[in-house]
Amino acid sequence: MPNDFINIIEREIIDQLRDTFDTAHVFGQFPEAVDVSYPAIIVQLVASGVDEQFMGSQVTFGASDTQTTGEIYGMVLNLHLIVDKESVISVGDPAVGYKQRRLLNYLMLNVGNSITDLTFPSTVEILERHMQAWSEIGYVPELELWGASAVYMVSFKNWRA
Repeated sequence: MPNDFINIIEREIIDQLRDTFDTAHVFGQFPEAVDVSYPAIIVQLVASGVDEQFMGSQVTFGASDTQTTGEIYGMVLNLHLIVDKESVISVGDPAVGYKQRRLLNYLMLNVGNSITDLTFPSTVEILERHMQAWSEIGYVPELELWGASAVYMVSFKNWRA
């Protein structure tokens, strides 16, 4: 059966965000306007492909019966946070309701922490992951929405028999 590393990695990230931010709405792509709920965390796969051909063909790893072919493969995700004026997440003990810009700041830090600390299944060999700084941080007064975006890159070993 072919490997499904991209879907495994993407699903782990989405599931981690849903578990960590259970009062936010996590989407695996941009939702339809009628389906969007806030605060929204959008995980958007924007690129994938071979980073480096590194093993060639039929390479052994210490034993003659472990021949395989593969490469370092990468994927790039855009992470988007969108908060409306009604969004509130309770933080701390005693709970304090974070909203608007304070909620956006909280999500930027903690979404980054959550996916940086993520442990992937042992079936996937993650080599590197990088999250670039949050950018395009702003407010759209006509829609009363606050937002921010970041780029997250994951490199992994793509083993093929």
